[in-house]
Amino acid sequence: MNRLLPFCVLVVAHLSASAQTPSNIEAVEYDPAGRWLVSNGSSILSTDDAGATWTTFGSVGASHGMEVVDGHLFALHNGVLRAVDLVSESQISTLNIPGASFLNGMGSRSGELVISDFGTGALHRVDISDPANMASTVLVSNLGATPNGVVIDEANNRALVVTWGACSIYAVDLETAAVSTVVASTGLNNCDGIDLDGSGRAYVSSWSPNRITRFTADFASSEAVVTSGLSSPADISYAIDLDTLGVANSGSDVVTFHGFAPAVGVGHFASDQAPEFAPTAEGMRVRGAAAGLWRVTGWNTLGQQLWEQECVLHGGEQAVHLPPAGSIVTWLSPQGAPWTIKRGPRLP
Repeated sequence: MNRLLPFCVLVVAHLSASAQTPSNIEAVEYDPAGRWLVSNGSSILSTDDAGATWTTFGSVGASHGMEVVDGHLFALHNGVLRAVDLVSESQISTLNIPGASFLNGMGSRSGELVISDFGTGALHRVDISDPANMASTVLVSNLGATPNGVVIDEANNRALVVTWGACSIYAVDLETAAVSTVVASTGLNNCDGIDLDGSGRAYVSSWSPNRITRFTADFASSEAVVTSGLSSPADISYAIDLDTLGVANSGSDVVTFHGFAPAVGVGHFASDQAPEFAPTAEGMRVRGAAAGLWRVTGWNTLGQQLWEQECVLHGGEQAVHLPPAGSIVTWLSPQGAPWTIKRGPRLP
């Protein structure tokens, strides 16, 4: 009996002639399509091999915060907010926020951004539901401290903000704009970035000491999780798909990557209608995947790409042969939707 098997071709990566070296970096951001972006002053750089090589992304610059959301990169460059399409890498629009002094950190969720103003202590809310026509309002006129890093905690409908100087962590209710203190004194100084992992734990970068501190989801306790290899760590980005934290070290102009993935994991899917992926001895068994050309990538727990291949899937249930290396595998559908699977126990 003949069986129709998926056709897979290993893709060999080629170094770009426009290879770059990061400089004047401040923010790093993960794009779930499988790359990291870093602000580079008058430009933005991209890497898909955890910093082994960098190439130029688009033609705009970024001096401070960046967020990937709703198919776009939103980047702050010298006080101007820019919206850039992730596929074409072209600028869609810009926004000058009235009354802003020094726009710095930024958090996001679908349809909106929250941006800190390092100069005035304000927090600005930006409607990005139409990236071509962004609009801003003042969320908090003065936090009462110097805000820096921002992340939106969607589960609790709030923005979390870390401050410069003697570092505190504040929460801003996104419905009422009420400000509350989450951690009055972190014991850290000059906190720059904050992001959340898939369990709601918060990661905070500080300049004094140079370290990454992880707080429990309820902020009841904390621990130092990265204490070496850092130099004035600025904005950070936690890639939930990879369980990897990217850190923009402004003191050394080096982006470092720190893996927190468990040795054995389970499949992670984007919706209830997700295809099913099950590890096998030779690769994976796939069920319910859309027919067409899929791009499959293997990663290690530091977010470094190990291999990449293209597979033509035909629907139904199929066995797919994959290289053995790579504890994390991402599948990019023909429609551009990413699915991430952490390899666990093998199935027969």
